Amino acid sequence: MATGMPRLVIIRHGVTEWSKSGNHTGRTDLPLLREGELEAQMFGTRLVGLSSDNVVRLQDVGRILRSPRQRCAHTLEFIFGKEEERNRIGLPDVEVCDDVREWDYGAYEGKKTKEIRETFDPNWEIFHHGTPDHPSDPNLPGESVQHIGDRADAVVEEIKQYHKREKKDVVVVTHGHFSIVLIARFLGLPVKLGRSFLMSTTGSAVLSYHHRSFEEPVLIGFFSPNMHPSPTCGIDFSKRSEEYQYLELVANVIRFGEVRQDRTGTGTKALFAPRHPLKFSLRNNTLPLLTTKRVFYRGVLEELLWFIAGRTDSKWLSDRNIHIWDGNGSLDFLKKRGLEHRREGDLGPVYGFQWRHFGATYVDADTDYHGQGVDQLAQVIHQIKTNPTDRRILLSAWNPADLDKMALPPCHILCQFFVSLPSEEEKARGEKPRLSCQMYQRSCDLGLGVPFNIASYSLLTHFIAAVTGCTAEEFSLVMGDAHVYLDHVEPLQKQLLREPRGFPTIRWCRDVHSIDDIRAEDIELLGYAPHGKLDMRMSV
Repeated sequence: MATGMPRLVIIRHGVTEWSKSGNHTGRTDLPLLREGELEAQMFGTRLVGLSSDNVVRLQDVGRILRSPRQRCAHTLEFIFGKEEERNRIGLPDVEVCDDVREWDYGAYEGKKTKEIRETFDPNWEIFHHGTPDHPSDPNLPGESVQHIGDRADAVVEEIKQYHKREKKDVVVVTHGHFSIVLIARFLGLPVKLGRSFLMSTTGSAVLSYHHRSFEEPVLIGFFSPNMHPSPTCGIDFSKRSEEYQYLELVANVIRFGEVRQDRTGTGTKALFAPRHPLKFSLRNNTLPLLTTKRVFYRGVLEELLWFIAGRTDSKWLSDRNIHIWDGNGSLDFLKKRGLEHRREGDLGPVYGFQWRHFGATYVDADTDYHGQGVDQLAQVIHQIKTNPTDRRILLSAWNPADLDKMALPPCHILCQFFVSLPSEEEKARGEKPRLSCQMYQRSCDLGLGVPFNIASYSLLTHFIAAVTGCTAEEFSLVMGDAHVYLDHVEPLQKQLLREPRGFPTIRWCRDVHSIDDIRAEDIELLGYAPHGKLDMRMSV
């Protein structure tokens, strides 16, 4: 929804008892119904994010205004989080603004339009007649069309001056009638034309400027929980970067995550079972290596080759100047795990051992296990070649019998492969079967681990596709405990402000026929141009 200009996002509060029944609700301070809370939560989940096609783009918000009524306050909290949660991702303080209150209904407060016409004036129309004062309650003044227009004009003038000065978005959480008056006046239309708009509960309207001119205000679109659950319209139809899935998950964990202690003593903020898996296209040799920070690609590649070889010695990696396993392979860490009999660097029956020798008896990192246990990786490749529609093409690193022998039990524990076979027409065009992978990760370190894991399993899918006559199609990541270490919050907040760039691709430097023959020099990374490195300490 990018226009290149600052935006005004108007949000109506969620469902209340009177909004549901059709009673005019001005100064009466009603709470949201449960369905109103759920609507607002849905808005926040689906329409608020970091991408240019989100209705509310968090990093562009410069001001948030709300009506004094609790229904607006609670709607705002269900969409953006409570004050502490908003502060974690750098949202501005909320300004309570009496000028964005609802139309003052006065004598008609709490009444339905039908009742007003039957009792007071059969021709009553709010955009023509306004509302009279309450005859006995001075706290319920009425309001003329002129007065509410003047009130909206004051708000519009303040917002437009802010837009010109700061070039940032403004969010206004308000009410049904005032929202459509505000839309009309922002566009320079008479108040009475506000009747042409309809703002549903928890609906939103996005306004901005055309031709990069503050003299050309425009309405970009309306969004309703009932009509637009997944909005895609807007001025900018450019493709949304898949990296935003990751960034928005990080933002949600920082905002809404539960503060938890963990085995490292660092502490985390965590969410369990994020609703949507992260999905990344692998077509055209794409490698989803995050671009909002530099990811250590050589470390990803060498570690994957280390897994494939069935190795369990971290010194093999450190000899290649890759130190991601040094902490877990240190003598001090092994002693804490009750593995003091192991030499430094002997990690026990970790990932590679389970992939290539599942069920074998582990002795140490120096023993030759050739021919022992189940070679799951070889089985996966054989199944893809001989029985590609099998629903049992799985690779598991989780072996309960071996967990106590591991320096670190596996975080990414299971992946499944799926082969989409080409149609006869596609075969005639020379198209190959398409290989996808879905991985389940029980423990998801969003700052350091997950970017590595996304790239690693995507690269594994490319490897297996290359030796089975397939093309890599898609990688999906399903998460259990998705967490941000507390000492990663600050660098991740910086990362959230960065714009994703295009993912790189890989190129094979030679034909490969066996996964065991793949070497680091066989793969070339092309077009990786990330933002700079962000330092984050690894907790062990």
